[in-house]
Amino acid sequence: MNNTLRQTIGFLGAAFLAAQLVGAVPNSANSQSSSSSFEQAMPITPAQKEVDRLLKQISANAAIAAKHADTLDSFARAGSRLSYTTHAAELTGAKTAINAMGADFRQLQELRPSALPWQQLVIDRMEPVLAGLASHATDAIERLNAERGKLASQAYRDAVGNLHAYAEQARMQVSVNLDYAQAREKLNRLDASPVEPVSKEAAREAAGKSAKGAKNLEQRVRSALLKLPYYGVFDHLAFQVNGDQVRLTGEASWPVLKTDAERAVRNVEGVAVVTSDIKVLPVSLHDNRIRLATYWAIYGQPTLARYRINPHPPIRIIVENGHVTLKGMVGNDMDRTIAYMQANSVPGVFSVTNNLQVGS
Repeated sequence: MNNTLRQTIGFLGAAFLAAQLVGAVPNSANSQSSSSSFEQAMPITPAQKEVDRLLKQISANAAIAAKHADTLDSFARAGSRLSYTTHAAELTGAKTAINAMGADFRQLQELRPSALPWQQLVIDRMEPVLAGLASHATDAIERLNAERGKLASQAYRDAVGNLHAYAEQARMQVSVNLDYAQAREKLNRLDASPVEPVSKEAAREAAGKSAKGAKNLEQRVRSALLKLPYYGVFDHLAFQVNGDQVRLTGEASWPVLKTDAERAVRNVEGVAVVTSDIKVLPVSLHDNRIRLATYWAIYGQPTLARYRINPHPPIRIIVENGHVTLKGMVGNDMDRTIAYMQANSVPGVFSVTNNLQVGS
């Protein structure tokens, strides 16, 4: 192996633009918008099938990158001096997987106009995650080269931890959305109508919105939050409007989500003051594992499976240091209880707080 590990991540050659992405706002009046635009779930055309193949390939390479990062993290936590060759081999494996993801993503961007709506959403949402993944891989490589033969520094451990977190995020994004597509297709085969288990008032409000978007301040704020990247089932944002003042609350699994939400709302016409009590959840490999396991435990449960067809997941899974909080809305008390029991069954979970509300 060369004395100096190559620092160039091929993925960084791609030009990244600030994408406005559609995300789910867990406000009771909007968290269950109609899924009619997502009715066709499974790919039909050659382009849609190629997008599906590329997404699965990216998910597989994300798992490979995460495995290398997990190994590196175990090396770094051991407290021994850096074995440059050992660490470099793992970083090279991660770099190779990330470069492959970058090549696949560039193909996805070209195919995006022909993709299904849910596929387009995944492509848009994936862009900032892959950019962060490449950045943290580059950071880890640079720090390894600079600290050769020394004890692993906190900066190197942080870079490795971030590398793993972003790889897991990429894998989760694809996995969760592919699962949605399969659930949506099963419903289509049964010729069932879209399930919207929240209040009728919320459904009427969502259906009554014009294509041009909301007109009052509350709706404009909600619209701005809906366009945020990184916003998914493992986050929870809420807001209160008082005149021209807006207060943001909730939990964000990614630090950038907090700053993006604050910036987006400040730019909303009619907003004069923004106060933010959004809590940024700590980056944790253990919590990432719990997030994914809890998702499958809840949304994979037969009684709760119908919630999976909604493009805006109604059950929000908030994980902090092994403790799980469920937020959002379900259709009845039984579903609320089942979700709580399923979360409690996940290995490694210390406690579960059930803040799910029941829609009327």
